[in-house]
Amino acid sequence: MRTDLEAIRTWLAEEESQGVHGNFLCNWSWLERAHKDGDLLVYVDGRTGLPLAYQLGGLISPGILQVRNAYRGVGIGRRMVQRCLALAAKRDQYLLYIQCKPSTSIPFWQQMGFTLIEDASGNNYAYQIIEKSLQLPDQGMPIAAVIRFFPESRKWEPETKPYAAYSPGAQLASDGTVYLAQRVQFHERAFPNVRDVVVEIEVGGNCRFRDKAKYEAARQIGVTHCRNGFYIDVIQSL
Repeated sequence: MRTDLEAIRTWLAEEESQGVHGNFLCNWSWLERAHKDGDLLVYVDGRTGLPLAYQLGGLISPGILQVRNAYRGVGIGRRMVQRCLALAAKRDQYLLYIQCKPSTSIPFWQQMGFTLIEDASGNNYAYQIIEKSLQLPDQGMPIAAVIRFFPESRKWEPETKPYAAYSPGAQLASDGTVYLAQRVQFHERAFPNVRDVVVEIEVGGNCRFRDKAKYEAARQIGVTHCRNGFYIDVIQSL
């Protein structure tokens, strides 16, 4: 609601005049844009109707989480993050990524399950991968499946080591489709120097695919490109 936005501006202006650390009034245009796009999450006090916290960015991109200074340390920030996690899962967004600013927020984000990373400029970011279990079909045969994600050099250097490797439970259907018991996910933000990641898909000891994850052929076999990375739920038969 527009009244929430106006109340947030009043709150931020008051705290800025008081010299409260970590005030984001300077980023007001972000809040207005998030409100316009429907991406501003606001925590409202049920008794007074006043906003006590807000979040934008949805935990999938650098955004802002701020709690009114007088209400910090009572669990509101934690409840906001838990709500964001639930919304991310509902929207099928499982690769989370945030900026830890100010740096005093780092312990909080680590407590919320995020892993800290630092870019070349010394800025602090953090990521989290939420696991997603998948339902296997009633019929099919168990089969070994291994999925690896490599640097681009894997295309010409066979000895290149993978960024990550996964061996989820898998089931082979009669048409050659392989269903996974758990979503396989690769978070690009966890590897600051990653460029064109290569995905290798092995089924039953045989390589079914090895090429850049961004290619159309990868999409056809089941590699989905999403915000912050790639994921695979099903390995298609090509």
